[in-house]
Amino acid sequence: MSFGHSYVSDKDISVRPAVRPRPRRGIRKETLVRVLLTGMFYLTLLRTTGMWYGYPTNFNEDAAVDPFPQKMMLYSLIPLIGLYFVLEPNRFLSYFRRVPILVVAVAVISFLSLAVSISFGASIRGIAAVAVLTIPPLLYRHRYGSVETFRLLATFGIFAAFANVLYTIALPRYAVMAGSYAGMVKGLFYHKNGLGQFCAVSFITMLSVGMPKGPLRYSQLLRWAALLFTLLLIVVSKSSTAVVMVAIGVATLMGSRMMQTVRNSLARSFIVFFFCLFIGAAASFAYLGVAQMIADAFGKDLTFSGRTNIWEQLMPLVYDRPLLGYGFAVFRQPEVMEQYVELTFDARSTHNTYLELALNIGVPGMIAWTAFVLQRLVGRLVTIQRSTELRATHSKEVAIILLIVVGSMTEAGMMLAPVILWPYLVVSLPISRLKSGGSSTNAPSG
Repeated sequence: MSFGHSYVSDKDISVRPAVRPRPRRGIRKETLVRVLLTGMFYLTLLRTTGMWYGYPTNFNEDAAVDPFPQKMMLYSLIPLIGLYFVLEPNRFLSYFRRVPILVVAVAVISFLSLAVSISFGASIRGIAAVAVLTIPPLLYRHRYGSVETFRLLATFGIFAAFANVLYTIALPRYAVMAGSYAGMVKGLFYHKNGLGQFCAVSFITMLSVGMPKGPLRYSQLLRWAALLFTLLLIVVSKSSTAVVMVAIGVATLMGSRMMQTVRNSLARSFIVFFFCLFIGAAASFAYLGVAQMIADAFGKDLTFSGRTNIWEQLMPLVYDRPLLGYGFAVFRQPEVMEQYVELTFDARSTHNTYLELALNIGVPGMIAWTAFVLQRLVGRLVTIQRSTELRATHSKEVAIILLIVVGSMTEAGMMLAPVILWPYLVVSLPISRLKSGGSSTNAPSG
């Protein structure tokens, strides 16, 4: 018997036959999640914009609007959110594990306002709608990052631009308003101001600063055509707020991009940023000044369109209930506005988001939410991105937050409301985590 090493010849070694991999049947989980989150995001955008056909053109006639399509889009999101929770429960819970303290404060105040709401049903529906329409954009943003999110927003903007132009050409009797807004285009939207707000923000999401690299592609031509159509829709909607938002948004986009390139001096970066912001604001108000001169010849107020009369009647109501307001989403109801505002024309909104928030959830809630938004805006301004794509997306986030903050001064429903600009604000507020090297990743921290 030998206790030494033994060797076997190569011919005596049996080779295991190669096993052919079994073909996978069905849809991979990752593909299913991608399709699900993308569909939920598109459905949220379509629901918040409210785009549909056949809306009335004259609000003075009190024409009935069928809410069924919009309700179906909203309710269909609930089982889809539940399906994603079943597919990825741990990831779903991790997204909402760390909520900023200011957001928690706003949520608590909003629920407390239900106890004093003058329209409990409207407040419950408002909170539920905001919650349902907040989750899909956040899920997509956390799952795929800011770059992919804004790429999807740009795609939706291209679709909306062509759809509204074609709808206006094909069905002008529905797309062009009548009555006191005669001649103003609203397209697939319920009101011309909604079209203006959407086009202003959508223009920023589609805009790319600088010349394209490489050969010209059909996708670039399509995007440029959509940009031109978006500007055209802003002009024909005659929305003064949209004009200001576009000018400030473009100036902010350029200023933020410059700040990203100037890394050695934070003070100099802020000077560059606010200089571009000033130029954009000055150009927009100069345009509005010329437009106001033309409108004066027809006896029409273009700049504020009677907003000051509304504000004067609503401000005393804030002092009556400063802590919790009159209930979440109450002053977004036309019947409530008719009860508290007496004007020669039909006032369907407060035309000021900050005033609307103070009336709905009280002054502390309005201050807490505004502080949170401004905190995230300042956080964007002092953060430097190293990736080119992240730098471009970062600039768009800054522009969108700022123009919504500015636009809220003259329009209602821009924040904490299940309408047009809410998904854009939701995906712009999360802040990206920082690696040890100092560059931001594409995953937000909350």
